[in-house]
Amino acid sequence: MMPSTNLALRPFRNERVPWLLTGILLLMALVLSFLHGRLLSRLISGDEANIVRAVRQDEARIAELEDGIAREPPLRVEPAELARLRAYKELVDRRVFPWRRLLAELEGTLSDDVRLNRISPSTARGVRGMLVELAGVARTKDAAFSLAETLDASPVFSNASLRSLSDTEEGTEFGLEVIFDPLTPAASVETSGGRPATPPGPASSPSPVPGGAR
Repeated sequence: MMPSTNLALRPFRNERVPWLLTGILLLMALVLSFLHGRLLSRLISGDEANIVRAVRQDEARIAELEDGIAREPPLRVEPAELARLRAYKELVDRRVFPWRRLLAELEGTLSDDVRLNRISPSTARGVRGMLVELAGVARTKDAAFSLAETLDASPVFSNASLRSLSDTEEGTEFGLEVIFDPLTPAASVETSGGRPATPPGPASSPSPVPGGAR
């Protein structure tokens, strides 16, 4: 077999194969990109559809529950349970009761002829404020009546009324109820030294009131 002789100045190279391979790779890349895009669009559209479906199911469930609640008869609380709930409410009210403000107002209102032995706040119905029951001893009945009138004239107290009066060896024991409104702005009270004293603001203090408060 005779050897081949190449008389060209530059060796002959077949350049069609590299271009063909490059075109095939580009075409495969385009196909893969197209398929990947379609897959992503399906996934995204599927998530949105699931979210919309879940929202509609939740809305239907809410509507069903609201309809069921509307059809339920009114809740009836047993008397024992109602009494217990009222006791809890009274404890909470006493916990946040503004004792400092009340004592400051009473200190500026009481005279030397009256001594308080008991202060008991409770919830007042139908009016704004707290119902406060006061018990103590006055030197005379006129002093007890004067205390009720003075409390009724105060801007933070109202509806003061004597519930009981009884003569004892110490004086006249009395029981008094008054509405105390801690939201009323405090007024300046003249002290014995002639200086205006503004009662301090409300404070949460559940401590009991000692006997013989003046």
